[in-house]
Amino acid sequence: MSMSEIDISPREFIYMGIHMLANRLQILGDRYDPTITSKQWHVLAVISKFEKTQPNIGDVANVLGTSRQNIKKIANILQLRGFIKMEKDQKDKRNTLLHLTEQCYEYYEDKKQKEHEYLETIFSGLDDNELKNLMSGMGKLLGNIEHMLEEGQSSP
Repeated sequence: MSMSEIDISPREFIYMGIHMLANRLQILGDRYDPTITSKQWHVLAVISKFEKTQPNIGDVANVLGTSRQNIKKIANILQLRGFIKMEKDQKDKRNTLLHLTEQCYEYYEDKKQKEHEYLETIFSGLDDNELKNLMSGMGKLLGNIEHMLEEGQSSP
């Protein structure tokens, strides 16, 4: 039996579907490339999006909505594998800055076409309007969740 065959409201379907998508995307991503895991890929992707400054562990944790400890564990593995370099911030020694290495840039250059095809396959069948609506809806959901977290709310 699939989720579409059970009698649930649209909100319940979407809520459950988001969790199922997250789990399945992680499985797919981990299968996609044996070199790095999905979680490691996300950390590298976030670091690469900081253009003017190098992010610290807390910056990456905030963007990904996870703990600093979790990012530190992932960053240690990525450093051991040569994808990033961690160094203390000269302005604030409490912060550890994360830098992509040349090896990382080369890795991504080699994978660029395969990643493009991967995303095209995942989103095949969705037209531009559907993608924009999905992006808008997800943005609103994330905003609601952030607000609830800031207010210290949990389930009712």
